[in-house]
Order: sequence, then structure tokens, then C-alpha cells
Amino acid sequence: MQSFNNLKKEILSVLKNSPLAFEVKHAQLVHKWVLELKPDADEPLQIAALAHDIDRAVTGITEKDLKDFSKLNGFKKEHAQRSAKLISDILKKHDYPDTIVDKVKFLVANHEEGGDNESDVLRDADSLAFFEYNIPSYMERNSLDRTKEKMKFMFNRMSSKAKKKIKNIDYKNIEIRKLVDRL
Repeated sequence: MQSFNNLKKEILSVLKNSPLAFEVKHAQLVHKWVLELKPDADEPLQIAALAHDIDRAVTGITEKDLKDFSKLNGFKKEHAQRSAKLISDILKKHDYPDTIVDKVKFLVANHEEGGDNESDVLRDADSLAFFEYNIPSYMERNSLDRTKEKMKFMFNRMSSKAKKKIKNIDYKNIEIRKLVDRL
């Protein structure tokens, strides 16, 4: 557990370098949602939850660099691959066994699309964290139309179990609540 706590501190420290001010909070919320969706989540899944977006903190590449929103899927796939490589390097530095490194790398590489039970949990947790916390800052950085597209993208990729949890999120902003309700 000590090595996990040290790793967690390092991941959060790296995330502070992200051009997106919300990155640390988002990672913590994804971790929280993973534990809510899968209370028995193992260490690799918890590490993946914290580090799934580490690429942005290291490369500085964000969706703002994406000019054509129709290419979001490809952009997200590249982002996931970069994040998987970065976290696997950090895990190796911390002397994690190859089995854990490989599992975390796989989960992070698949966090945008899912495809198996744990990758689906991570994808759902990422989307739930977006709906819980990231919409206001996304709206500040992007147009209303692009925000609606992003919300639709994040919603459509979620499992029905995760979609139901959105109803319990308390939105202080009435406009955001209305946008979410329309989904």
C-alpha cells in the first residue's frame, strides 16, 4: 500500500502540470467513481483511474488542439496510447511487476472505448467525472455547440448503469442541468 500511496502522489504531482486546471480533481473523481462502480477494484484499476489522462500534463496536448471535432475518436485513441506509455514508464521506475504494468497500460490504453469489464468501468468513471465536475470548465473553453457534442460523446459511450447515476448528480447551474436532462 505504501508504494501505491507514493505512486499516487507522483501521479497527482505530474497532473498539476496539465494546461487544464481541473486535471487533478478530475483524476480524483475518476478514482472515486471507479470505487463506486466497482468497490473491489484492484490496484491496477485504481492506478489507471488516477493516471488515465496523464498525457495532457506531460505533452500539453488538449482537445483545444483538435480543430475538427468529427475526428475526436482518433484524437482520443492517440491520447489514450500516450497516457498508457507514460504511466507504464512511471510504474517501471517504481519497480512494479510487469503483470501490473501491463494491466495498467492496457486499461489506460482502452479507457476511452472500453471493451472488457474493467476498461468499461474506467470509461464509465471517466464520463461520470466529466458530468459531475468538468462541464462548466469545458463550456468556458468551448462553444455551447461543442460542449453539447462533447456531452453527447461522453454520454453515448457510457453503460446504462452509469447513465442512471447521472440523474443523481446535483448541478448548481440550471443551464447545465437542462443540457444533461436533454440527453
